[in-house]
Amino acid sequence: MSMGKYLLLFLGLALLSYLGQALICVQCDRRNSDGVCETGEHTCQAYGSQQCSLRKIYEGDKFVYGRQGCSTLCSPMTLFSPTSRVQFLCCQDASFCNKL
Repeated sequence: MSMGKYLLLFLGLALLSYLGQALICVQCDRRNSDGVCETGEHTCQAYGSQQCSLRKIYEGDKFVYGRQGCSTLCSPMTLFSPTSRVQFLCCQDASFCNKL
């Protein structure tokens, strides 16, 4: 094999290794209660300490809408008010782990 072919093989393996470790998240700014992304569903790649995030908003016990994406600061928690609830979820164990 020529030096050029070795270089291409090395670069290909390096790219596969990099892509194999990338965390890909679902990205949707507004997903309605029927599960439809009203703003166009995309993906984002989490870099460094980023995680996939999911925010779910409920009125009473009824899911109203959600938001998904990549987040630098993500703290799993649930906030309550007398009539609604907001749930923040974070994950990094697998790509698309924030799928609704």
